[in-house]
Amino acid sequence: MPLACGAASSERALSPERAAVVAAFDQHVKPLFATYCLDCHGGKKVKGDTNLRFLTDGEIAMRDQALVRHALTKFLSHEMPPPGERQPSDEERARAGRWVAAVRRLAPPDPGTHPVRRLSKVEYANTLRDLFGVEPAIADELPHDVVGAGFNSSIAPLLMEKYLLIADEVLDRVIKPGQMKLAWRAGQLDAQSEGKVDAGKADGGERQLSGPVQLGSVLPAPVDGTYTFKIRAATEKIGKEPLRLALRIGTQVVGELKITAPLKTPATYTLTAKLPAGRAPLTFIVVNPVVQPDPDAVKPPAVTKPPTKPAAGPKPPPEKPAAPPVTGDQPQKRTLWIDTIDITGPPAAAPTEVQKRLFIAMPSKDLDKRAAARQIAEAFTRRAFRRPATTSELDVLLRVFDLADQQDEVFAEAIKLMLKGVLVSPQFLYLAADTSRGSPDQIVRIGDHQIAAKLSYLFWATMPDDELAALADQGKLQDAAVLEAQIRRLIADPRARAFFDGFSAQWLGLDRLATMPVDEQKFPLMDAGLRRAMYEEAALLFETVLRENRSLIDLVTADFTFLNGSLARLYGMENEVKGSQFRRVTLSDANRGGLLTLPAVLAVTSLPSRTSPVKRGRFVLENLLGQPTPTPPMNVPSLDQQNVAENATLNLRRRAERHRSDPACAGCHVVMDPIGFGLENFDAIGRWREQDDTNLRVDASGELPGKLAFTQPKELKRLIAGRRDEITRALTHQVLSYALCRALDGYDEVVVDDLSAAIAKDGFALQSLIVRVAMSYPFLNRRVTR
Repeated sequence: MPLACGAASSERALSPERAAVVAAFDQHVKPLFATYCLDCHGGKKVKGDTNLRFLTDGEIAMRDQALVRHALTKFLSHEMPPPGERQPSDEERARAGRWVAAVRRLAPPDPGTHPVRRLSKVEYANTLRDLFGVEPAIADELPHDVVGAGFNSSIAPLLMEKYLLIADEVLDRVIKPGQMKLAWRAGQLDAQSEGKVDAGKADGGERQLSGPVQLGSVLPAPVDGTYTFKIRAATEKIGKEPLRLALRIGTQVVGELKITAPLKTPATYTLTAKLPAGRAPLTFIVVNPVVQPDPDAVKPPAVTKPPTKPAAGPKPPPEKPAAPPVTGDQPQKRTLWIDTIDITGPPAAAPTEVQKRLFIAMPSKDLDKRAAARQIAEAFTRRAFRRPATTSELDVLLRVFDLADQQDEVFAEAIKLMLKGVLVSPQFLYLAADTSRGSPDQIVRIGDHQIAAKLSYLFWATMPDDELAALADQGKLQDAAVLEAQIRRLIADPRARAFFDGFSAQWLGLDRLATMPVDEQKFPLMDAGLRRAMYEEAALLFETVLRENRSLIDLVTADFTFLNGSLARLYGMENEVKGSQFRRVTLSDANRGGLLTLPAVLAVTSLPSRTSPVKRGRFVLENLLGQPTPTPPMNVPSLDQQNVAENATLNLRRRAERHRSDPACAGCHVVMDPIGFGLENFDAIGRWREQDDTNLRVDASGELPGKLAFTQPKELKRLIAGRRDEITRALTHQVLSYALCRALDGYDEVVVDDLSAAIAKDGFALQSLIVRVAMSYPFLNRRVTR
């Protein structure tokens, strides 16, 4: 083992790339630490638990890269050295940045693993919509998704129960069975007669029964409606009244027939009844099985019949000996002869387009039920699984169909149970890698069907459409030109709103907008309608920059926005814009325009009753410039909880200055607060104001890291827009993380560097950024896990 380690170290030492990085540390980075860092982070008392004293040469730095990169991240973000200390030049910071990038490139290319994740609530609802034409609201009862870089890959029992209920509801809405037609023979029904039970047989024929008679089976009524029963029956005349045959469904008698046809010439009797959908016991009962004695009856003389030649046509039931007369002391049992029982359900409605797409095959004389079911399963799983199903997967589904068919379910009901199996299967509920490709730890290109699924769920939050699916079946998505054309097609489609809806929750925090608490007395305008309008404005701005292939810097500097009547009140443009429809508006005030001044962003970066320069400053640093901010220290009270009585007479800027005087707070707030105060002209719901909550004139002065000073929001926007490379890298980082459904790590940072450089050459076009991410190495490749 030591030999192996030594060999590895020797190999690294001989690597020209590694040698260059070690030398660059000694030449460029170590002097920076000595000049700007070691006074606080290398002496006897070390600040911030960061000790750089032991980084004496490049080899040691390479063994403790995490510490070096942590220190240089602070250095590059202008967070260190702190204000008041000697500051490095822009070139010195740039040299440190180049060293960090060079270290990243020493790592071998690795796309990372493909996380197995469950469809989000929105993705699940949209996929049901595209499969069955149902409204996405059908999934409203599902719990909200967990927000994070990844997704929960397990299903709790309660969640599975909800999936089962939704599957039932969807299939009940969509699959309406055709007109039911059953043709039974009496011998197929269970019979009770003379106290004996005779079970029905599949090949049973007619029955001739006497005395108390019951014939029973189960009626699978597929829909509510009127059912028609036609029974071919006969009896022998005994007594004055006819034989009465009642039909009972469940426990309720729904009709009665009077059977009068003699045994020689049976007749067909018709009965109609309104029945509810569902399986219920069906029973035919002879209501008057015995004729009571008639004391006034007189025995007739015997009659001898001459022999007759049988008539042509269907053979009548066998003739019994003449029944004895009903005399005064002889009760008589009636005889029921019954042959066919035909049942017809309500007429079926014309099939919908969804039904036509589901039932691509139906049983016929040339196609048995199982073969038709297999064709339906193959076509449906191709869409629901986002790929062709395997033979074993189809076999499992057909076993479900067989079990239903064995229970005498009508074809549509058996298909419904099979499709329910699809809708609760892991193959439908999860987006997973194709495990048939590659061996453990191997890096492989993902297959066409997985590419199609990743693209459609990234941009549309639903399954691939027919065009994308067809290209995947043909294996054409490995062609870069075809792939890029499809990505741009997906972006141009209105369904790409789903990309903003999903991405904005992670990037801008707009998922909180609808439910975030707001002081209603202080901000009565902030109702549900205004919140929706705020969100729509942000979405329209992003979509316009994306679809028009504008520079992503326009997200900061745009001189236009989209307003309706309610939102126009926040802009002071209620006379220019009225009504509920949104319209594009050119902004004459340079303080307005772009993400930073959107009411939606200003609201989610505020507190319920006031603005928050801290939240707004953090938003600029983290979301726009990609500079992480530290977690607040424990047990430090918030600004509103410190010196309450004394602070009541101070405005927000003065209170923030006092807060920063605490050494535990200064490190973070000295960077965030000066940025956030640049937006103080906008209140907590985005209205322009000249005076703050204490009626003092708003002071919007501040500075960005690097001592870039400003006095108004428009100057802050201009300075931020000037940092195009940082904005590009930060947004690329966010989009790539969202597309991969995981936090970025290791080699991903090299990909972000390369993508950012390419996007800059494309004129910083937002569409170029999105397309390049969807065609990137980690998006189209994966490391196979064990």
